[in-house]
Amino acid sequence: MTCSTILKRLLCSCLVVVGVALPAQILDEPDFLPVDEAYPTEVELTEDGQVLARWVMPEGYYLYRHSLNLVGKDGTTLGDVLIPNGIPKTDEFFGDVEVYYNFLEISAPVLSQTTADVAFDVHFQGCADAGLCYPPEAQAFRLTKSGSGFGTGGVSSLSLDGPGLASSVESSSTPGGLSIWVALGSALLAGMILNLMPCVFPILSIKALAMLQGASEANQVSHSLAYLGGVVGTFLALALLLLALRAFGAAIGWGFQLQSPGFVAAMALLFFLMSANMLGAIEIPGFGVSMSQPNPFLTGVLAVIVATPCTVPFMAAAIGYAITQGGLGLVFVMTAMGAGMAIPYVVITATPQLARILPRPGAWMVTLKRIMAVPLILTVVWLVWVLTRQVGGAGVAWSIGAMIVLSLAVFIGRRQVKWLASVWALMLLVIAGTAYAVSVPISSRNATQLSEFEYEAFQKALDVRKPLFVNVTADWCLTCLANERTTLSRTSVREALSDHGVEYLKVDWTNRDAEITKLLESHGRYGVPTYVLYPQQAEPVLLPQVLTPALVNEYLVDYVSSGDTFSIGPQTNAGR
Repeated sequence: MTCSTILKRLLCSCLVVVGVALPAQILDEPDFLPVDEAYPTEVELTEDGQVLARWVMPEGYYLYRHSLNLVGKDGTTLGDVLIPNGIPKTDEFFGDVEVYYNFLEISAPVLSQTTADVAFDVHFQGCADAGLCYPPEAQAFRLTKSGSGFGTGGVSSLSLDGPGLASSVESSSTPGGLSIWVALGSALLAGMILNLMPCVFPILSIKALAMLQGASEANQVSHSLAYLGGVVGTFLALALLLLALRAFGAAIGWGFQLQSPGFVAAMALLFFLMSANMLGAIEIPGFGVSMSQPNPFLTGVLAVIVATPCTVPFMAAAIGYAITQGGLGLVFVMTAMGAGMAIPYVVITATPQLARILPRPGAWMVTLKRIMAVPLILTVVWLVWVLTRQVGGAGVAWSIGAMIVLSLAVFIGRRQVKWLASVWALMLLVIAGTAYAVSVPISSRNATQLSEFEYEAFQKALDVRKPLFVNVTADWCLTCLANERTTLSRTSVREALSDHGVEYLKVDWTNRDAEITKLLESHGRYGVPTYVLYPQQAEPVLLPQVLTPALVNEYLVDYVSSGDTFSIGPQTNAGR
């Protein structure tokens, strides 16, 4: 039996295990209620000035004591919150906690207020015994005095179940309503499509070189298995980290690590080292990216890391299901996505007929290696540019300084002036590229934007049901930038939006922002790009992650009537 036959059978076995060896509690998943039905929040302001919040919960749903709070705002100051004792429970994520079933009421006194209204936020988080945990909620309320007592007035919700957003949760594909089979199929397809996204191109160049090395069939098979292990292992590590952080209340989503300037800087240094390596300037034995033989496991790890800025069709449903289900459901879904990303390379190396199509190695590969370094250099420029958007010029200074120290450290070990000159030439190229990128601010290429993401203003805009096109984006998302350059910045698209009376709102998720994360989650999305069209008399509509001018115009014609007008504030950049 050949190595390729063994590999094919192993791959098929893995896919069978993913589909068949699922526990009954995952396959026969219950139908979970939307958060507004599971935890309907009622508020009241009593005669003696006490703010009350109460919940009547269906059977099998509970709230956490540690998540409960009443917080005054807009001139309202509340006292200590009175919370009754709960039922002790050992929780999978939080350990020993107190929870509440069926009914709960909490209260806090109004100490002072600067207006006639009492404005406050109600914080809570709950789970279902059947296995679903909802993200932390923050609902905003404003109560006004009515006659001898108080009543609710001008209620404005910031949560997923607030007015205007509740309908959008149902119209988007909610993870809790997915079948495990649909989630696994979506994950597998999303992983395959990731290979076509621009964020993965730098790693594809390394993988292509490895496939052209002309190694024996046995080596090719072992390399493919190592690459598969790197991809799947990293998907699982990222997913488990994401789940753990969210369990502790962090409002994060897909691509969260790129919202950390420290991580972006580290990736810039790594790709700087790799590009110098591909150019033949350095060789670091054991580092895993040597000029002669790229390490397949490390290549798989890097492929996933650079893929996280991208979201693709089918990913939203799969990631949403994985995050909300947790446990084994998360493991199976993320394994399927990693397998989907690695399958094309595994199939090629396991099929001799396909492998023979590849050109034979020779002297021409030296030139090819130099050419393949270009995507890596551009990746360094892009990462340093992202740093400038996150932390300003200090990010560039620290990154360039680190590159200088790194090059000097290797130079001291090798003492080759020619090598040092080539590395510094590469560094100057990075500086020049970054300077050019910074000199062309992306905001100049976009249509109307909002000063900052203010949830209340956004909610009021939804309440009046005027047409709105929302673009949730980030500077580290290459798909977002490509869509803005090729579609959203086009004069024809701006004119189409204007002709249909649609305002364009850009929401920037480059840096971590809990409110923007809630907006994404309200549509069942956990990453960017996310495009939502709010027609005047219909439910919100999610657009695909890859846009074209014709596609945007088609959605406008199908869902928006012409002649509507809309305005919700000053026009600069949202979420900065």
